[in-house]
Amino acid sequence: MKFHIRPIHHLENVAVLQDTVFSPSHFSFYATHTHVNSLGKLPLGKRIVYCALKKWRTIQHGIWIKDEWSANYFHWMTDCLPRLWLGLNTGISNRVILHDSYQRLPYVTQSLELLGIQPVYYKSHENLWVKNLVLTPRTSTFPNFHEELTRKTREKLSVSPEKEPFRKVYISRKFAPKRKTHNEIDVELLMIRHGFEVVYTEKLSLKEQIKLMSETKILVSLHGAALTNMLFLPKGSKIIELRNQGDAETQCYYNLANALKLPYYYTLNQGDSKDTIMCDFTVDLKALEETLLQLKD
Repeated sequence: MKFHIRPIHHLENVAVLQDTVFSPSHFSFYATHTHVNSLGKLPLGKRIVYCALKKWRTIQHGIWIKDEWSANYFHWMTDCLPRLWLGLNTGISNRVILHDSYQRLPYVTQSLELLGIQPVYYKSHENLWVKNLVLTPRTSTFPNFHEELTRKTREKLSVSPEKEPFRKVYISRKFAPKRKTHNEIDVELLMIRHGFEVVYTEKLSLKEQIKLMSETKILVSLHGAALTNMLFLPKGSKIIELRNQGDAETQCYYNLANALKLPYYYTLNQGDSKDTIMCDFTVDLKALEETLLQLKD
């Protein structure tokens, strides 16, 4: 599906104020590029007042790729990195501008290191003056994806497997802070019985996760950020998403699989509520086993 992408702006002599970009010469904020949810005049005015007494630091150039959703693995990989490709294509800068808090997100620092991208971090107590800013737009509307740019993320970060994909991987959310399974032990035993490895991605670096996915032919996980790792699966690998039967609207991983041209399967499971983001699940073991048998070699 095609989406209208807002223009990329090359702005000279602009200010980064907290989480927004302001151009004094145009007397304009660019909130449509820095935020998913629109900002009114009052919030923007408050930012000017709040930043008025902060110290200033000048940088020569940089690329803006983030919004208020970006400090999340899924959104970093599927929203921010596609914006990075747009910014790099301008040839104006090869550095991304990020708030200092992003240094505490391993997937951010590790992905930028793998890509050879130098970040410029700014702190909460300072404003940035940027002489040449590449202000990138969102490349699609959630929960959809720009197919070409999404596949470019795969091309840039994936590794070529040394052999045909052979692993069957179940990513467990046992150690996740939310969205767990009440019957996780039974799920893991079922997966092991069908030849799956049980993986906890919290214990792996991004580079290790990418290598693991390059060797994986079937990936199974509860709805959650771990399914973002389908980005690194070889062509033809299959995905099974354990979904909430009370939520028919959360389609992001189905759409991501389609953008990557990967076969997608799912099972419906009892969630504690319709709020897939926050609720815990009881996995339907019978439905899961039937799906595994369907995909059996």
